[in-house]
Amino acid sequence: MPTKAIFHVITTIERGGAENAVMTLAIAQAKTGLDVTVVPLKGNPELKNILELNGVHVNLKALNKNTIIQINLLKSFVQDDSIIHAHLPRAESLCRLAFGQGRYFITRHNSEAFFPNAPQFVSRLLSRWVTKDAKVIAISEAVLRFLNENEEFHSSSLCKVIYYGYEPRNEISTRRTTDRTSDHQVIRLGTISRLTDQKNLALLIRLAFELSSKGFDLETFIVGSGPLERELKLLSASLGMEQKIHFLGRRTEVLQFLSSLDLFLLTSKYEGFGLVLLEAMDAGKPIIASNTSSIPEVLGQNHPGLFDSGSLDSLMEKTLLFLNSPQIRTEALNAQETRLHYFSVSKYLKNHEMFYE
Repeated sequence: MPTKAIFHVITTIERGGAENAVMTLAIAQAKTGLDVTVVPLKGNPELKNILELNGVHVNLKALNKNTIIQINLLKSFVQDDSIIHAHLPRAESLCRLAFGQGRYFITRHNSEAFFPNAPQFVSRLLSRWVTKDAKVIAISEAVLRFLNENEEFHSSSLCKVIYYGYEPRNEISTRRTTDRTSDHQVIRLGTISRLTDQKNLALLIRLAFELSSKGFDLETFIVGSGPLERELKLLSASLGMEQKIHFLGRRTEVLQFLSSLDLFLLTSKYEGFGLVLLEAMDAGKPIIASNTSSIPEVLGQNHPGLFDSGSLDSLMEKTLLFLNSPQIRTEALNAQETRLHYFSVSKYLKNHEMFYE
């Protein structure tokens, strides 16, 4: 690994999948003795204290400044022999403007257009412009397929898949928590998600309604925030489920929340990776998730909890199977424990070292 300084330029360091993954990488790099700095561009620097406690510098000088000032500041931060690593579209664009083509590494963290609200040809042009001569990391085969199929990276770029790494926080012996789905306690379903169209949380709400209609005593908990919060709460109320579906907002104690659940559900229409799946594995919770994009890459193609994406019937079938069969839940937990080891931080770090070199 080179001894050069590493600068991770990222749109935000608010808590989220991409942000948590960058934090994991930066901390792992700093622990090897490298000089690592994270440069966020906007928002609230929620992860600053954790990063700094683990030896990562956090430079807030460009935070929430206008574009011209940010470009000039980036130029002043970075030395000629530094490694520059951009994450998320705003950071990629500013690095292109500040340093020119081919001067930096890029990680693409989702299977979606570079500029989602623009016409497709505009997104393609911008994406090809920032990736010209760049070294591009896709966080899953699904993301790489998306980039190829939508022609969203320049033909001159070098692309490689590097999966996220995860550091388990739960001891293996504590992952198998009490199985409460077989007794008379209330069944607790839950998810952690941004409240956006991508996550298809309306499907989860409809599932909860159908299960309640069948006589199941359950409550559903949704951790996260986003633009669809009001719409989703109105849907819950229209189904008479406002007392049974709980919107908890953003939480920092993710593992504690996950440990309170009986089943974890991820109903997304697509995922770049789905880091929350690894967190649910770590918490020892059986997972039911959409069989789409990167999700089967993370869970494994034969995971018993994969359902047909977007299908309420398929989701209902899988959930009933998990609720009624301790054997299926055990099978899922066994598969998840094996998969969790596959996404080690040491492998995540080593793959980046090799790509940088």
